[in-house]
Amino acid sequence: MISPHAGYQYSGQVAAYGYNALKDSGFTRVIILSPSHFRSGKRFRGVSILNAKNIKTPLGLIPIDLDACKQLLDTSKDSSSNVSRKPAILFGSYEGAYQGEHSMETQLPFLQMALNTFKLVPIMVGILIEDDFERVANALQPLIDDKTIVVVSSDFTHYGEGYGYIPFRKDIEKNIKALDYGAFDKILNKDFEGLKTYRKETGINACGIMPIELLLKLLPDNASGEILNYDTSGHQSRDFSFSVSYASILFTKSSEVKSGLHIPLPQEKTSISQQSLLTSEEKVLLLSLARNTLETYTKTGTSQKLDHVTDKLPLRLKEKYGVFVTLKKSGELRGCIGHILPRTSLFQGVIENTINSSSNDRRFPPVDAKEVSDITIEISVLSPLEKIHDPVEFMVGKDGIIIRKGPASAVFLPQVAVEQGWGRAETLCHLCQKAGLSRDAWKEDGMEFYIFTADVFHEGDRT
Repeated sequence: MISPHAGYQYSGQVAAYGYNALKDSGFTRVIILSPSHFRSGKRFRGVSILNAKNIKTPLGLIPIDLDACKQLLDTSKDSSSNVSRKPAILFGSYEGAYQGEHSMETQLPFLQMALNTFKLVPIMVGILIEDDFERVANALQPLIDDKTIVVVSSDFTHYGEGYGYIPFRKDIEKNIKALDYGAFDKILNKDFEGLKTYRKETGINACGIMPIELLLKLLPDNASGEILNYDTSGHQSRDFSFSVSYASILFTKSSEVKSGLHIPLPQEKTSISQQSLLTSEEKVLLLSLARNTLETYTKTGTSQKLDHVTDKLPLRLKEKYGVFVTLKKSGELRGCIGHILPRTSLFQGVIENTINSSSNDRRFPPVDAKEVSDITIEISVLSPLEKIHDPVEFMVGKDGIIIRKGPASAVFLPQVAVEQGWGRAETLCHLCQKAGLSRDAWKEDGMEFYIFTADVFHEGDRT
């Protein structure tokens, strides 16, 4: 994971998106790759291992994995005394490397909240050149197992006079985002050489660029990356004379979707359905579950008992996803309720939202048992939210969208605009009205936009 390290009031919300995905993931060891901002004035080549037994935060002590640290330090011992040109010692405990340095410590409270108990391998990355990346990555690789998460601490573009970086003076917000996403493209494609070239061509001054490049050497071929959230301090303060960019980026292996990381792994702006998130058999199971719930609840006022079948459900249906259940009668909406964020297992979410759609949608009277045979059920399984800063990024027919301004908010699933025949502007106008705002409120300052994709399936669907 790549996580920002600015003051929490600026980057904390972005970082939280990544750490929220780590909850209940079962990781027991954390390797942190932090950049050295050289505040102590001591530049060093290689990486520094903190010489301590524990690190203390206001949330308690974090034990350091002393065996892992010793293993890394031992890799620098050259047993061959006959080598005429010994390689540089890349692992050490360099005095002053951590003095005044915040890039690691800002990650620690998040980790304590997300993982509770774990051991830490604290690594401060100095200057790496030539084959240093390969050598450090090769030394780290044996430590990375299914119980270990690697966290890279980095902010991205630092724009402004104070940072000595002003590559443009017009359309600053737009150009900063383009600059950052150019780097993200190389990172998500695990393109080590491409990122190095991009850095030379643009001068992008992401402070953790070397830890990020090291991460790209560590990632396996089957790792898939996703931008969970992105923001800038300029956007928050409405002042782009100085701006720092923040991103929460998560890489997982395909097998990890079933091992506790409760997020799907779509590429950026690729719909879940294109990746066959759910098999046809799993979709049939969820629709059958919704149908039985609807029939039972409208007759008895209670949901069906599932104790005898829960253990037999596929693992994917026990994972957490945002999900909506939509009821239609003669093609017309009869109820639709769901939750955007993944707060419960998928099968339980289908049960809850089937009941809520049939009885708690205030737009309609409760569904009567006599109506059930005339109702068809549609289920939408949602991807994680992605914050966008320009509604032009909202793709009608592909993305669902949420708007929020102050306490007012509203959501449309991806299929709504298509079913109504709306374009982007018309969809946003209707969404504002749904939120109780003026039709053109989406054009105003202070409006927040979030998009997501959905795997949508319904009864009678044979695809």
